[in-house]
Amino acid sequence: MPNTASRKRRGTTETVAAPSPSIAKILVCSSGKGGSGKTCLTRNLAVFAAHAGLRVATVDLDPQRGLTNWHAVRPEDAVVIPNVAVPLSDLQDAMRQARALGELDLIIVDTPPGVDASPAEMRQLLLMADYVLVPTGQGAGDLRSVTEWMAFIRREQRPSAFVLNLTVRSAGSFDRAKQRLIEAGDLCPFDIRLYESIRVSDEVGLGVAEMKGANGLSDIRGVFTFAMHAIGLKVPADD
Repeated sequence: MPNTASRKRRGTTETVAAPSPSIAKILVCSSGKGGSGKTCLTRNLAVFAAHAGLRVATVDLDPQRGLTNWHAVRPEDAVVIPNVAVPLSDLQDAMRQARALGELDLIIVDTPPGVDASPAEMRQLLLMADYVLVPTGQGAGDLRSVTEWMAFIRREQRPSAFVLNLTVRSAGSFDRAKQRLIEAGDLCPFDIRLYESIRVSDEVGLGVAEMKGANGLSDIRGVFTFAMHAIGLKVPADD
């Protein structure tokens, strides 16, 4: 049924179309492999989005529930980021719950470490996504896994990019990793370096953007800006 409303006009009632609620953009963090930093990326992007003025929620499809555990220890005075924790096998229910949270700008989805348990649902999630970020370390094992996963994403014609995560730029493997990823797909021009503050932020339920003097803030900001531009989401301007 059309979304309509009525208004008075010179003694008559005119039926007009009511403003449609905004449809949240869906950003999926997925790599097809554990240990790539999907949950780290999800929570830090969500925090950055919330502090940038976006209405953001997270969806935790990972049975390890790392994202949900992080939410559970967030300080009471921290900015509220709603979270839905549902198995990937119940994907439709997860998205219904997320949309029932209210009008959102952005839903960021954390996925399981592997894609074999629920392949049909994983493919369905990719088709729902407005953009897919594929985080990866710079080691050879990480690269083999994520390049295969990116090949599948590209066959599904989903907009996507690699994000080098928890990096050590001084290592020779860093430049080799960038070259290999560029050959396999798009690569976010910003990487997230391996900082102790990122590990600590997980323990205390915060994002790097919420920790005074934390290293890694510029890295997260770069990836966030890249992702919002790629997904077509305008960040509210500061007052």
